Amino acid sequence: MGNPEAERLAARFDPFRDPYLADPYEFFAEARPATPVFYSPRINYWVVTRYHDIRRIFETPKLFSAANALSPIQPPCADAGRILTEAGVSPIPTMTNVDPPAHTRVRRLANAAFKPRPVAAMEPFIRELVVRFAEKQLVGGRADLIRDFAWELPALVIFRVLGIPDEDVPQVKAGSESRVLFMFGHPTAEEQCRLARGMAAFWGYAEKLVASRAREPREDFTSDLLLARDGALPALTHAEAATIIYGLLLAGHETTTNLLGNAFRRLLSQRSAWNEICADPSLIPNAIEEVLRLDSSVIAWRRKTTKAVEIGGVAVPADADLLLLLGSANRDPAVFEDPERFDLRRPNARDHLAFGHGAHFCLGAPLARLEARVVLEEFVTRFPTLRLVEGQTLRYQPNISFRGPLSLLADWDPSVRELTDQA
Repeated sequence: MGNPEAERLAARFDPFRDPYLADPYEFFAEARPATPVFYSPRINYWVVTRYHDIRRIFETPKLFSAANALSPIQPPCADAGRILTEAGVSPIPTMTNVDPPAHTRVRRLANAAFKPRPVAAMEPFIRELVVRFAEKQLVGGRADLIRDFAWELPALVIFRVLGIPDEDVPQVKAGSESRVLFMFGHPTAEEQCRLARGMAAFWGYAEKLVASRAREPREDFTSDLLLARDGALPALTHAEAATIIYGLLLAGHETTTNLLGNAFRRLLSQRSAWNEICADPSLIPNAIEEVLRLDSSVIAWRRKTTKAVEIGGVAVPADADLLLLLGSANRDPAVFEDPERFDLRRPNARDHLAFGHGAHFCLGAPLARLEARVVLEEFVTRFPTLRLVEGQTLRYQPNISFRGPLSLLADWDPSVRELTDQA
């Protein structure tokens, strides 16, 4: 590349192991001023570090295709490929990994099904769910905020949207984990085979759900997706609908679990911020945007060049895979003043790229924001003394994109009611 700094960064870049897994932001802070782009031979991707370059990439699908957005980082081994083929795992490019104009049709139909008003109408259900968890699982003055709360709650919300029974949470969560590690991780051949079996069951679940709603429509998003119409646009096929559901069964809750975990960790590790939102809950919506900016639930996403281009003055060849460091862009000082500081009142916090940008902006962003707001509103009322347990080491899934703590221990001063119940 002719840039010693870029070559040095490339040699150090290992997104599947510590110290990067534990804290990628230290690497981002070093990489961003050093170079807008560097090539990583470890993953065979060109890595993009700066906000304006990434935003331009999202805005220019003719030059930067989404075709690789859901491709495995490493090619599947023969045995894993055989498992997927024999199980009939056949998602088709539909929304996340397809470009306009094909993307435009599918997105318009998905938007027609995923209406803003029904999403807003979910608030009473979400609040009831949070209260139920608070009263049944968050008792005794100590809990794991991920395993006892944030792991399951977002899944139950998206299940209500899609029309899935609550008891299927463990099955869908297991399938989601398999897909994250298979597509965004770096598993061994043996691990690939295990994950492929999990993905096969996950895909089968999505197919059966769509087939069931095609036979007997209900009042849910899956049915609405099959029935969605927009002028003369061809309706979604069953394969397209199954692929969209397959995606939402992952993205519809894993990213929100990460958002909640990151929000609790950030707000409780900076006690003054927690105290401020306890005193003034009107700060919560902007606090959520600042969490998304500073501790992005998705720290990297992918695109592919359609021809030779320049990114930030760096020549990148045609058909090059790009890794867009959203977590780095969201701390770019060219956009965010004093970017490493958590600021509850940051005026442009919402300019982050945590939900992407442009035509592929996250379909579920309004629901994720709603869930996070309701959760924090209930928690600041019920658990104002909530605090992180000291001395814990946070762990993260070894993958290139999705980031949130797998466990987050907290304790609090039990209320009079809790103490009475324990007695």
